[in-house]
Amino acid sequence: MLNLLRIERRKIVRFIPLYVSLAIMILMWADLLTIGLKDEYIEMYGPLTMHDGFGEGLQDCSFSFLYGMLIAWFIGIDFTNRTVHKAIVTGTSRWKIVVAKLISTSVVVMIFHFISAVLETLLYGKQFGFSFEGFSAKDIAWLLVIMLQLIAYNAFYELVTIICGNVYIALFASITTAAVLGNVLRNYLGGNFIYEHSFFCLAKSSSAADLIPCAVCAIIAAVLLVFASCVIFKKKDVAN
Repeated sequence: MLNLLRIERRKIVRFIPLYVSLAIMILMWADLLTIGLKDEYIEMYGPLTMHDGFGEGLQDCSFSFLYGMLIAWFIGIDFTNRTVHKAIVTGTSRWKIVVAKLISTSVVVMIFHFISAVLETLLYGKQFGFSFEGFSAKDIAWLLVIMLQLIAYNAFYELVTIICGNVYIALFASITTAAVLGNVLRNYLGGNFIYEHSFFCLAKSSSAADLIPCAVCAIIAAVLLVFASCVIFKKKDVAN
């Protein structure tokens, strides 16, 4: 497993779309930091604090489509260029491949999401003043639950990619799925208890009423999705 993780780390370091996506995200935030929040937003919700920005950043799903695309691209390309085939014929267990890819992509997505949350915190600080008022130990629990949800989110897109078995089909499927989940479900299921505590809608607060069901749902979903990925991958003909 450690060898697989080292291999995945080396592939991630050389994965050019990762750097392009990160640069685009940072440029978008740099533009927002320069322009600032809209006056209408400030009038409606202000005055706010850095902690409000931190909370908004943690629960923000704006870049979900990007996460899904990167997962599908990174994992799917191994099917297209037959890297998975080489790993299997050398005796690597398929479940180890599934878990190694989940861990590696989850770390990447968590880094992306954390950077986005930090930049949104700075945006609020620039707009309303830099202060750590409101931050507490509960925010650590909030962050940990968000990480669990991101792992479940990655497991979902890993399953989609394994089913597709091709980087181009996986990219199309991930973008389409993200568009549906990000727009249709969010608009029609807003306020729905199940949706609000699923890994498609990140935990909205640090209260136990939000964190506990979100954590439980994320753990169950991650286990089931990884199991499904292992079963489907085991039956998939990629070694011939």
